[in-house]
Amino acid sequence: MDDIFGNMQVAMKQLGYEARTVSIVHLSEVQEAVGNLIRRGFVNEGLHRRWHFHLDTNKSLPEARTIIIAAMPSPLTRVWFKHKGIAYPADIPPDHFGRREKESRAREALSGALRTAGYKIAQAHLALKTLAVRSGLAAYGRNNIAYVSGMGSLCMLVAFYTDWPCEEDNWQELKAMEACDTCSLCHENCPTGSIPTDRFLIRAENCLGSLQEMKPDFPCWVGLQPGWHNALTGCMACQFVCPMNKPYLQRIVSGPVFSEDETSQILNGTSWEGLSPETRLRLELPPGIYPFLARNLGALIEKQRGPTQR
Repeated sequence: MDDIFGNMQVAMKQLGYEARTVSIVHLSEVQEAVGNLIRRGFVNEGLHRRWHFHLDTNKSLPEARTIIIAAMPSPLTRVWFKHKGIAYPADIPPDHFGRREKESRAREALSGALRTAGYKIAQAHLALKTLAVRSGLAAYGRNNIAYVSGMGSLCMLVAFYTDWPCEEDNWQELKAMEACDTCSLCHENCPTGSIPTDRFLIRAENCLGSLQEMKPDFPCWVGLQPGWHNALTGCMACQFVCPMNKPYLQRIVSGPVFSEDETSQILNGTSWEGLSPETRLRLELPPGIYPFLARNLGALIEKQRGPTQR
């Protein structure tokens, strides 16, 4: 048994990932945490559906006995879009690019450690931030984003069920970073005022990252806020100014360059199926993001253009 746990840790470390385990008995608590927020009106039901939280019981591996939560380093990715002779940079937040590849690596590494002993895994669709903090893998920032030691908030989270018995149950109370006690930079720099001082939970329904993925058009007041559009998808304003991210923001991965033709197709609202397979592969966006990409990209280009170009 000890060898299995050790092999899992070694496999994760080799990839630069971190992982924690909690017993399946805590599954209802993970689910209830989100359900309680919805009932109290702290999480909009539309956001709940959009984020794909699953509040039903585990159906993918009913015999599961353990939940594994893993954090994978994911620096900012900068892609470029050529438009009317100019190449416009666009940053993609850590959890929006390359997810399939990172999740696949985590699955393969964990499967390899478990398979030889006859155990199985299945991906778990849960409230990942809550699970990461509850497991001790991460701590919450004032901006409600999960911060992992050695990664900051520039990481992706993924969870798996396994029928391997839980040897190390890391379940604990929710924890916020101590650094947030004396810092208010994220509150002061949020473009839409979504990070209040009178409560810990942010007003997610006003968060630019949520608005970008839910509304056909930005509310008119959003465009009046300085620094309102700072990434191709999502919003990085609070993470850019966070002192806990300073060591990790220096690394920006160069992503693909999209041609004039590809950029025009996106801006003109070409359907996902209408894009070439190569373009779809290089965009590598999470499901549901592409329908809003034309609007987001257009706003980003407009913001970067000088007065003489307009």
